[in-house]
Amino acid sequence: MVGETTCDGKKKMYEYMAEFKAVHVMQLPNSASDAASRTLWKTEILRLQQVIETRFGTPISEAALREAIVLKNRERRALAHFYRLGQLNPPVLSGGDILKVVYGATFRFDKTALIDELHAMADRIHQEWRQGKRLEPRPRILITGCPIGGAAEKVVRAIEENGGWVVGYENCTGAKATERCVAEEGDVYDALTDKYLAIGCSCISPNDQRLQLLSQMVEEYQADGVIDVILQACHTYAVESLAIKRHLRQQHDLPYMAIETDYSTADLGQLSTRVTAFIEML
Repeated sequence: MVGETTCDGKKKMYEYMAEFKAVHVMQLPNSASDAASRTLWKTEILRLQQVIETRFGTPISEAALREAIVLKNRERRALAHFYRLGQLNPPVLSGGDILKVVYGATFRFDKTALIDELHAMADRIHQEWRQGKRLEPRPRILITGCPIGGAAEKVVRAIEENGGWVVGYENCTGAKATERCVAEEGDVYDALTDKYLAIGCSCISPNDQRLQLLSQMVEEYQADGVIDVILQACHTYAVESLAIKRHLRQQHDLPYMAIETDYSTADLGQLSTRVTAFIEML
C-alpha cells in the first residue's frame, strides 16, 4: 500500500493499516512554489522507487518509466476526450453518466483497451450530438472539491433530479489529476515532480493551481453555477471554500454553493432541498 500525506485522517489511517499490511507513505510538501518543496517531492519519488525495487526484487529502469508515462498520458488524454463531452451545449450526456465512466475507468487495468474504448465512445456520442441527440436545456453546474465517487454520487443525483445538469468535474475524481500530462522529454524524475506538484489539491498552500483550472473550466463548460462538494473529514477543502467563493464571484460573477456531506444517506432530504433552491435561483 502506497499512501501520501494529503490529509491528516489518511496519515492516521495508514498507521493503523501498517499493523497488518505493508505501507509506504510519501511525504508530500505543503507548498508547490519553492525549490525546497520541489526537492522534497523529487526525493520522495526516488525513495518510492527504491522501496518498490527492494520489496519486489525488480529494478525499475528509466526506459520502463518512460514507457509507463507515455501509456498513462494516453489514458489521461482519452479520459479528457470523453469528459469534455460535457462542454457540448445543450449536453448529450448527464453528469451521472459521465461520472460512471470516469470513475469506473479507475478500476480498469487493461489500459490499452480502456483507451480505445474511451475514444470510440466519445467519438460515437459526439456524432450522435451532431445528429441532434441532445438533452433538454437546463442550468449547467460545475462540480469542484473532494472526490465524489461511490456513495457521494448522491450530490450529482440531487442536482440532476432537481432541474440541473452536471457538465464538468473540477475535483479529485475529474479534471484535477487528468488535465495536465507528464512531460515525455527531459529528466523523467523532474517531469514526474512537476506534474504531481501542479495538481491543485487543497493541501497545497497557496493553491493557485486550483483557481486557474477552475477559471478555465468555468469558461469551457459554460457553467451557470458551481457547487463545492466537501467531505466532512477533508478540512483543507472546507477552509479553502471561502477562497473559491471569492474567486468565482469576483472573477466570474458566478453563483456558488458549498455542500458539506459524507458517505451516508442521512442528508438526502436536506441535499435535495438546498440544491433545488440553488438551481431555482440561477
